[in-house]
Amino acid sequence: MPVLVSQMRKLTTRECLRIQGFPDSFWIEPNKAQSYKQIGNSVSVPVVTILAKKIYYNLNN
Repeated sequence: MPVLVSQMRKLTTRECLRIQGFPDSFWIEPNKAQSYKQIGNSVSVPVVTILAKKIYYNLNN
């Protein structure tokens, strides 16, 4: 699980979800260990969006 160095605390599951691009309305399992695992295994939506746009642009030009 990620740790903030300057504040010496781990990121909350909500902070991890925000980094991955999930909206605040997204619900995650209350079990913290399972939540961190699911978030870590998820695909980062903003990164996939950028990659898809680049691939589409390259295929059509």
